[in-house]
Amino acid sequence: MTAKSPGIGSLVLVPALITLVVTILRLVGELQGWNQMLFNNGAPGPETPPALFGIFALVPIFGAWFGWRLRRTTGGPAHAGKAALLFAAGMGVLVGLYMAAEAVGLVVMPTKEAPGVPDGMLWVLGILILSCVVAFIAWPRLTSTLFVYAVLARIPVIAITFVAVEKNWDTHYTKLPAEFALPTGESKAMFLSIPQCTFWIAFTMLVGGLFGCLGAALTRRKD
Repeated sequence: MTAKSPGIGSLVLVPALITLVVTILRLVGELQGWNQMLFNNGAPGPETPPALFGIFALVPIFGAWFGWRLRRTTGGPAHAGKAALLFAAGMGVLVGLYMAAEAVGLVVMPTKEAPGVPDGMLWVLGILILSCVVAFIAWPRLTSTLFVYAVLARIPVIAITFVAVEKNWDTHYTKLPAEFALPTGESKAMFLSIPQCTFWIAFTMLVGGLFGCLGAALTRRKD
């Protein structure tokens, strides 16, 4: 008797709840001044050590788990190694095209020497979308699952960002990189939420997909 193929909702429910708990703990840790190595509340940037306690660290774990579950219940993908190569190719598309866009001036990011407003964000959005298309080609069911998980993971972050900006909380959710300026007329909370709706969704699909292929490779295919 073969296992019933799980729906996306049942796959992502528990991971989404765990992620919500981690998000809340991250906020509390920053507001209460807990260990800075784990709960750093500084502005994003190369001079700020990344906080080790965050939902980004859950992506490989849940990606592998999704891949393991899907492999056991659906048998997919047909070739885990080929899917992994495609997910890696999606990462290459993201990094390579972004670097190329910067090199030719289509994308201009503020620097310490030239602070200001980032330019060319539509190009960045297009690159992110293209990399996600590659992820869907690699393993559609896993990528769809990761997309839903990513949306559920990031909605609370966006909500916290709006509240934190309104209340002027001292957390990383309210801070721009030092070299960034807020675009004229742009809501700070909205501007800070843009990466949650774009980069972090793509990150979850690509990195989670790669680890999902690892999870799939560690279990037997459905007969």
